[in-house]
Amino acid sequence: METTHEDNVASRQNLAVAARTGIFLAVLLALQLVGLPNPVTGTIVNAIFIFVLLCNGLRHAFILAFLSPLGGIISGHLPAPMYPVLPVIVCGNLALIGLYFILANHSMPMRFVLPALVKGVIIGGAGYMIVQILDIMATARWLLLPVLGVQFFTAVAGLFVGEKLFQSLLRGRGASV
Repeated sequence: METTHEDNVASRQNLAVAARTGIFLAVLLALQLVGLPNPVTGTIVNAIFIFVLLCNGLRHAFILAFLSPLGGIISGHLPAPMYPVLPVIVCGNLALIGLYFILANHSMPMRFVLPALVKGVIIGGAGYMIVQILDIMATARWLLLPVLGVQFFTAVAGLFVGEKLFQSLLRGRGASV
């Protein structure tokens, strides 16, 4: 009987974590539809990734990282010439979250700058190669240069905001940070 109770508690906890992830996915997609400037939206999206990572775990943050670029297409934040770069954006998001997870116990500059830099290089560099290989119009090539810079700065800001939001939530619950 004791095992059944423990299984029920674990199932409820897993369901609660999945529900929170679903709510954050809805918030993330709705945020992209609001039409804020890309740097603002990118910062908040990256902050949500890190907040979900710290609250719900790596798998749940990866799910959001995988699905969020679709919101960029739906909302128009990702221009049509950039659609072939969608898998690269997903890889950049996954790298950002994974590296932050690995570097979470390192100093602030290291855990913010390195993941953001890798994300920017993946999206900018690999994206440029895809655009070159597919011989997509010159406009798409020039869109990638600002994207590289925007990705880096919104990633750094998002990492910072997501971490600080999580820490303030812990402080509000009386836990030590």
